Amino acid sequence: MKVRKFFLFTIFIMILTLVGCSSSSSNEAKDSETEGENGETGEKITLKLGTYFANTSTVWTGYTEPWIKRVEELTDGKVEFDVYPSEQLGKAHDMLKLTRDRVMDIGVYPTNYFPDNMPLGNMLAGMPNLSESVSQGTRAFNELVQTNAEFLETDYLKNGVRPIMTLVSPTFEVWTTGKEIRVPEDLNGLKVRTPGGVTNEVYEYMGVVPVAVPHPEVYEAIEKGVIEAHTAYSNSLISNGTHELLKYAIYPHIGTAIHALHINEEVWQSLPKDVQDAMILAGEEAMDRMGELYLEEEVKFQEEFKAAGGTIAELTPEEEEKWRNITEEFTKVWLEEHKSDGPPYEEVLNQYKELLEKYKDS
Repeated sequence: MKVRKFFLFTIFIMILTLVGCSSSSSNEAKDSETEGENGETGEKITLKLGTYFANTSTVWTGYTEPWIKRVEELTDGKVEFDVYPSEQLGKAHDMLKLTRDRVMDIGVYPTNYFPDNMPLGNMLAGMPNLSESVSQGTRAFNELVQTNAEFLETDYLKNGVRPIMTLVSPTFEVWTTGKEIRVPEDLNGLKVRTPGGVTNEVYEYMGVVPVAVPHPEVYEAIEKGVIEAHTAYSNSLISNGTHELLKYAIYPHIGTAIHALHINEEVWQSLPKDVQDAMILAGEEAMDRMGELYLEEEVKFQEEFKAAGGTIAELTPEEEEKWRNITEEFTKVWLEEHKSDGPPYEEVLNQYKELLEKYKDS
């Protein structure tokens, strides 16, 4: 009887072993069918992309949307996107967190909104007298991110995101409804909407009262008198409608918006190499296109603004010197005050200036 029980138990164990081996072999075969070299698969990849920009803004129509279409084209439709412009997934100032936490896989938003998380990029976005054009700034900043590992780690990877492509906006101008600004002293005491971070400090240095207002809410803030002036580049005034309210403009060389198309780092690492390559190529093409597009739109905007009765200040050499003196003075003071903070501000600023010189004629 004992021998028979032992014999039946042995057969039972053998059956279980064979079933396990068969299951393992089946799983391995399935993996080999769905995954090729370099992690490439034939399965559809759907990514959720969000931004605070409206789908009528240049950052959407000229930058984000063409990138989406080009990635879909380069991957033969293997990658597709669910898109959520106009803060559909959350407020502008929450978008870094939303991308990190995978509420969205990809987010388009500026460094300027996250001074604590992105200290080096925020410093470059706010400092005066840097990029002179979109093409120059974008090419220089993109190379800086790709070649400076500490910068990439500090501003992006540490936050759980990676920049696929970047965009440096035109230099911010100062726009007002009822008072023309010509020299820094004219700003003293005014409530001005500034984009945050170091740019706020520049204007505080000139006696301004900075007011934080998200881009989509600026129109209402101007209407209600919450702000008396607005710092922004002209193209962005159309996307939030504020061009209808503003009458005067001056073009001091203070600050930009540094945008990036950020992808969650875990999502990026999970993508097949062919998809990563397609995203990078599409990004390079989008960045090349933006400089010319912004220049064309700027010329058109200025013509329409003046035709509608708006005034863009034409400064005398003496007035220009006043802006240059106070902004250069601010830069020296700021770097000295933040020397012991930790991030290599002066080193990164100098590297960026070198790259700006390299792309000056681009």
